[in-house]
Amino acid sequence: MRESQLALIAEGRAWTFAALRAEAHRVAQRLAAFGVRPGDRVGMLLPNVPHAVFLIHAVQQLGAVLVPLNLRLTSAELLAQAQRVRLRCLVHNTATAPQASALAEIAPLLDIDAETPSAPFCAQKRTLEALHTLMFTSGTTGQPKAAMLTWGNHFWSAIASGWRLGVHPEDRWLLNLPLYHVGGLAIVLRAALYGIPIVLHSRFDPEMVLWALARDRVTILSLVPTMLKRLLDFNRDRPLPEHVRVVLVGGAATPAPLLARALEARVPVALTYGLTEAASQVATATPDQVRAQRNNGVGYPLRGVHVRIADADGAPLPPEALGEVWVRGPIVMRGYWDDPEATARTLTLDGWLRTGDLGYCDARGQLWVVQRRTDLIISGGENIYPAEVEAVLLQHPEVEAACVVGVEDAEWGQRVVALVQRVPGAAVRAEALQAFCRKRLAGYKCPRAVLFVDALPLTASGKVDRKAAQAWATQAIAEREAMQS
Repeated sequence: MRESQLALIAEGRAWTFAALRAEAHRVAQRLAAFGVRPGDRVGMLLPNVPHAVFLIHAVQQLGAVLVPLNLRLTSAELLAQAQRVRLRCLVHNTATAPQASALAEIAPLLDIDAETPSAPFCAQKRTLEALHTLMFTSGTTGQPKAAMLTWGNHFWSAIASGWRLGVHPEDRWLLNLPLYHVGGLAIVLRAALYGIPIVLHSRFDPEMVLWALARDRVTILSLVPTMLKRLLDFNRDRPLPEHVRVVLVGGAATPAPLLARALEARVPVALTYGLTEAASQVATATPDQVRAQRNNGVGYPLRGVHVRIADADGAPLPPEALGEVWVRGPIVMRGYWDDPEATARTLTLDGWLRTGDLGYCDARGQLWVVQRRTDLIISGGENIYPAEVEAVLLQHPEVEAACVVGVEDAEWGQRVVALVQRVPGAAVRAEALQAFCRKRLAGYKCPRAVLFVDALPLTASGKVDRKAAQAWATQAIAEREAMQS
């Protein structure tokens, strides 16, 4: 890689790798003046701006640990995560200053847009075993868990992804996924390793995407299914420019009709499956494979990655048998920060990661993911755990019981729907419960619909029957929409 090669295009400006290194060094000097030392946790509360890319590389230079924080969380949710990992400092900008202020009592704040002192530091050499990132991923109990990703996890993920999809000298990767998601962070790290430029967008906008494909000669972009649908809608199913060679689609299952529509428009879709605990990618079907098979299988595991389909006791299942997806390889996290019990539940002693996702491998070894985590709702690429939303609903004095499920949605993949049993004699309305949730949860987690029931469906053992609840909610939503149409 030559230092004069282009590294970053954003906000009407461009940086070479030499310029990017210099900017990261200046940010590292500011962090050093703030007292950041090797191993310290540095929180990142930044939108997709150039300073976020500089910070990611600056933290690496210092040998500190990056902690990306989700901008869509409430102050209470951010505070819980910051306390969990004991941040040394929190980096924000003018736009995120109001959110950052809620954390001022537990972590010093560094405004990246303001002038702050600098101090010299010694650049750190890190081993592949060293901790690189603490990336939060919600748990089924609703409690935040921070996946410990090492330098090696990110490095081998980048190598395996590049081996599967190829790396071309003319490649340019469009990045409009949030940098607080592992998929967004992975692009920054991979582009630096490959020596190719990032085209950074502040958010997903189909018009800006098409503009970047043409003007900036983007060859790779990463989308969730909702983004793909919006891009096809805006572009009226016309083909993308011929130099676009890969459109990675992941984060949620791609509906078969959407995939067929994309293939008809000659979009070079690469279906992918991954998760935070495995540094983003586990298996990927290349555009050629997707075109040939015309189905939504996610392809073969990446090089060096092993996938097992296990039964309830952890025993491997034969081809075509449905079970839990287990993953092993150098991409698998070290564990969860300061949570040995969750780590023991998720990682086996011989290194297998229990994903909780349901799937099967066909006779050729290709992976098919049937459901992303048993109770998980994925809406617009965001992971939502019902238990977290239910816990908030149950805080309302007029709620006796609650069950939150995902109902299929053409645009978002799934929408969050709450089945609520009121306290006897209570008359709380759906709008009031939605407002109650919005004060305590990120917007994407809040129920799009609240359905009142006399009693929640139960299994023979007395537990809430989520499958029955989801079926009932799906029918109720369909009947409601039919009446409104």
